Amino acid sequence: MSKYQRLKGRSFLAWVVLAALYGCAALERPESAVSDRVFPRVLQAGDVLDLHTGTKLSFEELIRALETVRIVYVGEVHAREADHEVQQRIVEGLWKAGKRIGIGVEMLPRTVQAPLDLWVRGTVDEAEFLEAVGWERHWGFPFEAYRPVFVFAREKNIPMRALNAPPAVARKVAHHGLEALAEEERRQIARHFFMDDAAHRAYIQEEFKAHVPGGIKDFETFYQAQLVWDETMAESLAVWLVQEPLDQVVVLAGKAHVNQRFGIPERVRRRLEHRYAVVVPAAVNEAPEQVTAEVGDYLVVTAAEKPAPGHGKRLGVLLDKNPEGRGLRVRQVVPGSRAEKAGFLAGDLIVAADGDPVSDVSDLHRRFQSPQDAVVFTVDREGRVMEIRVDFGR
Repeated sequence: MSKYQRLKGRSFLAWVVLAALYGCAALERPESAVSDRVFPRVLQAGDVLDLHTGTKLSFEELIRALETVRIVYVGEVHAREADHEVQQRIVEGLWKAGKRIGIGVEMLPRTVQAPLDLWVRGTVDEAEFLEAVGWERHWGFPFEAYRPVFVFAREKNIPMRALNAPPAVARKVAHHGLEALAEEERRQIARHFFMDDAAHRAYIQEEFKAHVPGGIKDFETFYQAQLVWDETMAESLAVWLVQEPLDQVVVLAGKAHVNQRFGIPERVRRRLEHRYAVVVPAAVNEAPEQVTAEVGDYLVVTAAEKPAPGHGKRLGVLLDKNPEGRGLRVRQVVPGSRAEKAGFLAGDLIVAADGDPVSDVSDLHRRFQSPQDAVVFTVDREGRVMEIRVDFGR
């Protein structure tokens, strides 16, 4: 029997166990998750707070508290270095505590699990790994921010799991709905979708109001696309917990997927009863004292954040390659970023930078390495060509 046949058998067993457990997990949120108490506090960078009791903890005490749960979610703003540093400290702290841990990542679709396994085993170098998983195509944010955790996992042989759905499938759902997926595409995402969480639907409704349509059919398809991310990551985690003899898993994902718990965390618990904790990094100049137990379980206060996320020469956009070959499509604009201030919108097609054609993210990276303080982007917005100037010298 080949290793692939053995893996297929293990996956089938995991699905059987999950199916048996599906109706057993409580659907209400944990009692601790609905606390609305606000504690008077003055916080500074480096503080750690138990959001249920208002007690300040050392980072070591935080690690000891996190040792008691099966999944630790550490949210991030993708372009924020401080959030990645918190994630790294938690991963290293739990590993040093002697836990058999795994690391689940939003950044990669589960279709690239094989090259991720090769990375952890040390059989491919970084360039080969990034090419094999299509990092620029699937994610777009610089690997440099994630390298410390990936390298630590490789050095310590910590299992990693690609959790997400393929971006192209999610985009197709946003444009046409779940019913438009081909059978093969449907197999690449979660089997079950829970669409009855009113709080989550209301949250996504606010996101939809601020979103440029860009070919999206309506709110329902937009909501289905968001669930493609959350449900697929939740399903991937639940299957992994059944398959692997791990003490706990640390999940690295965007804050929108983990804060308030109605994204990934509760969708995993619907599939498999367990205890989890949500860690919320928040900059000291972004009112961390207003973060309550509705948002997460533990608050880690980080240093003051610059007004525009995406510091250095980062533009502040999430990009996809255009399947038609011309330009890069703006999937998302980071709030407060240079891109937002300059007028970029989700759905824009960047076709040139300072007159040079753009077809790959590396084209932009090379442009940003040059010494000029401003770049003029040529953008195709639903057939209307315009120029957008972005000042990188401020």
